[in-house]
Amino acid sequence: MDKIKDILKFAMRMEKDAQDFYSYYMDRVQTEPVRKLFEELVQMEKDHYNILKKKFDQLEYQEPPITISWVVDNSFTSQDPSILSLNSELIDEDEKEMSDLSIVRLAYLMESDFALFYKNAADEVEDIKAKEFLKELAKWEEGHKNLFHRKYEEMIKKHWRNVKTIIFDK
Repeated sequence: MDKIKDILKFAMRMEKDAQDFYSYYMDRVQTEPVRKLFEELVQMEKDHYNILKKKFDQLEYQEPPITISWVVDNSFTSQDPSILSLNSELIDEDEKEMSDLSIVRLAYLMESDFALFYKNAADEVEDIKAKEFLKELAKWEEGHKNLFHRKYEEMIKKHWRNVKTIIFDK
């Protein structure tokens, strides 16, 4: 149970850091689509944190034997990254978009780390329900990672046409 508690504590910290990251850059990015995307991700990361905190609190404060529901609450699945991508098309020809490239790449790397953490954490726990819970979180983060990778690739291909085949597969 200590391993699960440590995983949840670290995961809560990651989700809070992500929320802080998106909050900080939300008003600093140059394009409205990226700002909107970050605004929605602030709420999504807050939701992830709250789910993890609820699970952690159940482990932390209840006397054994405890029963924890590891079912993921999908009541906010309407905020899935596939829907966010519809709201975040970066088709504006304005060159200000390029100043957002590094921030989008940082977000991609951060979400990649989160997806890998949850995947690896799922491999480390014995409890089947906890394992399934962590795998579901890994899928959510994988969706975020893919969203940012597509945005990053789209921005590179749009503004660096002459070198796009050097950066990405042909």
